[in-house]
Amino acid sequence: MTDDFTTQPWPKLRDVVLDMLSLARPLTCHGAMEADITEALALIRARRRQDRQPVSLHAFLLHALAHAAAECPEVLTFRHGRRLVTFRDADVATVVDRRQPDGTRLPMGLTIRAAQTKTVMQIHDELRAAIRGDLTRTAEVKRRRMLGRLPKFLRKLILRRIAQDPHLLRRVQGTIGLTSLQRPGLDFPFTAFPPNVFTITVAVGGIARRPCPEGGPPRHVVLLGGAMDHAVLDGAALARFSVALRRRIASAEGLR
Repeated sequence: MTDDFTTQPWPKLRDVVLDMLSLARPLTCHGAMEADITEALALIRARRRQDRQPVSLHAFLLHALAHAAAECPEVLTFRHGRRLVTFRDADVATVVDRRQPDGTRLPMGLTIRAAQTKTVMQIHDELRAAIRGDLTRTAEVKRRRMLGRLPKFLRKLILRRIAQDPHLLRRVQGTIGLTSLQRPGLDFPFTAFPPNVFTITVAVGGIARRPCPEGGPPRHVVLLGGAMDHAVLDGAALARFSVALRRRIASAEGLR
């Protein structure tokens, strides 16, 4: 009788991922919105046809997120004891999907530092380099592997210390999070609600078609889910950030 299942070793790096997820902010609130991405998709397709220069949707959305955060610095604000610390730079913690030597795919964390100072193509190049290069040699992955080798109680103690100190959190992870679930074929309504170790984390879901209010061709919208730390951020600040992010996506800023 043959087994109808397969097994493989538990990846040690997943222990660190689980420990980080356990540090999600306890007063997190979730929400969702749509942003018109019709013009951005058209510009990305046109650039690929005319210049044979690929531009990833991931890079464009990360660029929009970073600039919206810089415009609304409340989302880059963290509590540190009895003080509030606001960072200047949007150090965006995101994930890239890498193929391993055995053919399996493993998500790897990557932080785009000071993303609000970079163009869409600079961000795209960093993402591509991370996918193709050896991330195991980066300081961030080395730190995570070192954590993975520690006993669980010590690992959680260190990570809790990091989560309580925004300066350490910025150094290890970043100042804002972006999870992109965009893949070929994910062209249907789908909203993800991410865990949140920052003040704000945004998740990119599916792309859906919506009728045009003016009666023109249907529009494409990207579905975004978000998580905010309500201990630090209130609704008015979140609204300003959401408006800025939606405006930047709809106007395709950075792609012209």
